[in-house]
Amino acid sequence: MTLKTIGLLLAASFCVAGAPLTGLAQETDRQASAAQSERPPLEEMPQRFQIAFWLNQAALAFDDQDYEDWAQATERLHALRPYNQDFMTHLVRAYAHQERFSEAYNMMLMMQQQGLAADWSQFEELEPMHEHRLYQHLSQLMNDAFQPFGEAREVDTLDQIEMPEALAHDPASGRLFIGGIRDGQILVSDGDGGDWQVFAGPDSNDELMAVLDLEVDSERGHLWVATAALTQFRGFREADQGRTALLKLDLETGEQLSSHRLIPDRMPHVFGSLAVAADGTVFAADTATPGIYRLSPGERHPQPFFGHPNFSSMRGIALSGDGSKLYLADYEVGIFVVDTADASRAWKLATPENLNEGGIDGLYWWDGFLVAIQNGINPERILRLKLGDDGLGVIEVAPLAASLPEFDTPTYGVMVGNELVFLANSHWHHVDARGRRTGRSMPPVHLMATQIDSARVLGVGQEMLEELLRRRGESQGQAQPEDDGEG
Repeated sequence: MTLKTIGLLLAASFCVAGAPLTGLAQETDRQASAAQSERPPLEEMPQRFQIAFWLNQAALAFDDQDYEDWAQATERLHALRPYNQDFMTHLVRAYAHQERFSEAYNMMLMMQQQGLAADWSQFEELEPMHEHRLYQHLSQLMNDAFQPFGEAREVDTLDQIEMPEALAHDPASGRLFIGGIRDGQILVSDGDGGDWQVFAGPDSNDELMAVLDLEVDSERGHLWVATAALTQFRGFREADQGRTALLKLDLETGEQLSSHRLIPDRMPHVFGSLAVAADGTVFAADTATPGIYRLSPGERHPQPFFGHPNFSSMRGIALSGDGSKLYLADYEVGIFVVDTADASRAWKLATPENLNEGGIDGLYWWDGFLVAIQNGINPERILRLKLGDDGLGVIEVAPLAASLPEFDTPTYGVMVGNELVFLANSHWHHVDARGRRTGRSMPPVHLMATQIDSARVLGVGQEMLEELLRRRGESQGQAQPEDDGEG
């Protein structure tokens, strides 16, 4: 039943007493039928409505132990969000409940080839599959994917900063900047880590709220700040809900030079990622009402640049070396490419089938490559993606690091020469909605760096695991699958 239909029924219930009940019922039925006929087919509605519908259908079917309907609803969810690891896991379980083992194994194989990790032993419905060598093979490989892979050095341990989120580097001076969610402060260091000093904060700048990203414009001597009124910000006020802004600070003094807010449109907005072009144009990704805004030099307000109704949560953005393309990562639907001169020219980045693009937070450009930080899948990892000559597709994948002991929701970083300096863990899972810690103390955040040019090109599934096993000194041969359990 649509909201409009519900509204009509409620309105009918408050009609004047004494009106004929039969007439009211007939009129309500006519109005409800008209409302239903005005609603477009589900497949023509925005994806967020389709997903909400099929999530509800899946939950109802699971509660009723109707595993056929659970599988059908989850298949629709997987078609809408093909990178979502939970949906893939649920499909394996739903197929196993129905003894559709071939389909269960096909999904497990797809997940394994995408380099995903899973512990299948926790699901009782998969027990009939345990006797098959194919299950043993895939289960072992996906357990091995939990093992640490790659190398990263520790730059600093941030044990006094609550909810650090943003990083920036000034190549001219070598300084590093960190922005925080909780206190809205920007800290600066000489670049070697340690001795962090307050560069700017709400005490001296009342327009600073939670700091979500920082970008240095060395040529013009500016530090750009993406700030927003998140509830985790210590100074949050309900009146500021949905407010966001781009702030331009002096790169040497931290003095605010200008403030750039969106024209009010009664929608919530959060600028979460920034990219600065060579001419000083600033691009900003809105995570709350997903889309990209552009602030051209001399303009007062950021203007809408690119969006799509199927975006779910816009995260990292990166400009190509020549500034002609903007790469943007949506947390659920992957990486897209937009022509910066003409936003009507946009493409889904072409990627290999075995590359899972889900859960990307940070996205960076480096010498014809994209570097992605993924925290929405298992294992959490950092990938280097080599682009083709036209910049519209990925032709090589090289994992840089995965499941390192310090990883606990790695979020964002910054390119410093041939290294990605990044936040290996975050405090998001250690605070409540108002930013208050949920445990006795907050874990320190590890600021780490990994070499981008040292990665060996590997497939993200089987090849990566084989290299992992080699590094662990294991030389055992891989088991050969015999059957899928269906004859």
